[in-house]
Amino acid sequence: MNIKNLSPSSWKVLLISLALVYLSFSIWATTYWERITPAKAGTLAIEFGEPDLDYRLPIVAIGADSPLATVGGRIGDKVFFDHYIDVKRQLGSDEVIGLTLFSNGQSRHVALKPIASSDFTHNPIAARADALMAWACNYAALLIALLIGLRRADNGSMRVFAFMMLSFSPQTVAWYLPGGPLPNLFMQLILPLNYAAYYISLVYFAFTFPDDRPPHFRRAPVRHVFKLFAVVVLVYSAWYVADAFRVLPWAARQWISIIAFKMIVQTMMVSLALLAIWYSWRNSIGVNRQKLAWIGVCMGGVVLALSSATIATMFGAVLDPRFGIVQDTITFLCFVGLGYAILRHRLFDLGFAVNRALVVTIISAMLLVVFGVTEWGVDKLLHFEGREKNVIFDAVVALGIILCFHRIQHWVSHQVNHVFFNHWYKAAEQLRRFLQKAEHISDASVLKTRYCREVTDYAGLTGLAIYVLDANSGYALQDSTLSNAPATIDRNNDAVVDMRHTLVMVDLASCQPGLPGELVFPMIVRGQIIGLVLLGQKLSGGKCRPDEIELLTIATHQLGLHLESLRVEHFERHSAALEAALKFEREAHERETTLLRQIIGDALDVKATVL
Repeated sequence: MNIKNLSPSSWKVLLISLALVYLSFSIWATTYWERITPAKAGTLAIEFGEPDLDYRLPIVAIGADSPLATVGGRIGDKVFFDHYIDVKRQLGSDEVIGLTLFSNGQSRHVALKPIASSDFTHNPIAARADALMAWACNYAALLIALLIGLRRADNGSMRVFAFMMLSFSPQTVAWYLPGGPLPNLFMQLILPLNYAAYYISLVYFAFTFPDDRPPHFRRAPVRHVFKLFAVVVLVYSAWYVADAFRVLPWAARQWISIIAFKMIVQTMMVSLALLAIWYSWRNSIGVNRQKLAWIGVCMGGVVLALSSATIATMFGAVLDPRFGIVQDTITFLCFVGLGYAILRHRLFDLGFAVNRALVVTIISAMLLVVFGVTEWGVDKLLHFEGREKNVIFDAVVALGIILCFHRIQHWVSHQVNHVFFNHWYKAAEQLRRFLQKAEHISDASVLKTRYCREVTDYAGLTGLAIYVLDANSGYALQDSTLSNAPATIDRNNDAVVDMRHTLVMVDLASCQPGLPGELVFPMIVRGQIIGLVLLGQKLSGGKCRPDEIELLTIATHQLGLHLESLRVEHFERHSAALEAALKFEREAHERETTLLRQIIGDALDVKATVL
């Protein structure tokens, strides 16, 4: 199945379905978090060797307090677990593990209760922190996958990236799941298939980001290398499934072990992904170069951390129990860096949805902390007698939080915009500076041209058109960067009638005005619509945010005021010029009349003298 060729609706259904499945398993596994604490962490205190022909695990070391030792197990015996997952996962001291013990040519089924594990008793705080970081990465991966997959469903590379992030989750979940048939199937089938999805989607994304199909990926040798890698990964996935179901032929297992096969695949994945990102970074400039650098550092760190244990084990290294903490710490820091890059540097433009989600999350966390600290402080410092007084105090605290909510929301929203969405703030500030200087522009045509450019840059539009009311032809086009903008808009157009009724912006999708573009804003002066601004679609394909609509409304209103002011100034200058011309003509007429009277008078005087 090629996820890039799915329709947007089919892709969203697939994405949400997989996310719900992985989220269900994640929540289920999270409920067993206590199994990494000294209270419930369990172990069988056995070390196994490589499985034999019948997938029986030979015992190479066994603790004196091992529950298997109490039933007669010893070094050299072999065991066969009822569930494949029990060999791989973290056991709990509160469960029972079923297995078959092969000893002295006889076999018998035993049920063992794990003893307390010492792996988490040395530093329980570090163990909890390790689990917390692992689960934070797991849920962050699911959230990023949903946000990017749903918001950027039109982009093939973004779909692949979302699929890759979604495939990260089962790698964390599997270790924490309990025993049983369903978790066993998860480990035997879903996890190996997920490995294939993760490896292939990661390398494909590295080859195609940020241009979806860059020039180097169109080259036949590059495509052949990717196809070869995909075939190797699929073979490895099938190999893993067969081995997990314990049906892989002995000859195949002797030829190459599953750990060696995994090391080869992970080495190929890391090499190809980092090489592709490095090549794209080397041949990119500006914003794309910055994005590729973040991708290379963050995702490269994640895959190196996940692959390091397999590679080290393959070369015979004995891993310290704290190595897992180092792995999860690196992965967690890489996810933090990825989240920062997405929000601060627009690694993937998720827009307004993430902004609001951040604001709501931070506000909720702050209010919960304030309420919790207040409750704790009062409980420690003050002592109320009676339930009624305690309830009254809780109500007072809640009322105080409600009264402060608006200020807290404004402050958090302001900080989020400045820190993570600084490009929004800078674009808005640039438009506001233009609006402050616009009153000093004395030429209407220059004002309209500058307005087109500034608003287009601010909102990231494909173009816009400015119309001014003409007494004879309706709203006449004055300036435009929008293709197919009509020369005039009738005064009785549906959008104009709606604006005349509401005096606010109209979404063209909500009516049938027959106009290109997405939004139309009115220029209102003294309650009358003297002009219109027709906005095209955003280059990103998204919708204008509420804060953008608010600022565009202000900008359009000021444009209308400035144009009306310049029109009045023009009429005043024209009127003054007419008055000056009339005054000149009147004075000239008076001079001519005076001169004529003088000439006539002089002529009469001469005539009288002659007579």
